[in-house]
Amino acid sequence: MTKNRNEKGDRERVKGDFPIKEINGNGKMKNISPSSLPHFHGMTSEDPNTFFFEFDVIYRTYHSTYDDQKLKLFPSTLKDAVLCWFMGLLRDSVTAWA
Repeated sequence: MTKNRNEKGDRERVKGDFPIKEINGNGKMKNISPSSLPHFHGMTSEDPNTFFFEFDVIYRTYHSTYDDQKLKLFPSTLKDAVLCWFMGLLRDSVTAWA
């Protein structure tokens, strides 16, 4: 992550293409409130497995299991350095939830 820091050591916003490949552009998204979603900051005190479990439970609560919609919603749950890392992935490099 040091490459995403400026001379003060602050994280810089990563600009680039979106890493998730658009599979079904016509699919209508469920109306899921972003405030109901868990967030992951990538801190050592956070458990990624617990985060994914909570994300999946909330997503299924809205009676949705479509992976393409899940992929579109997922980046909004990432924060701080994890979001910078994610947005630094190559364009269309994420093609499936699995």
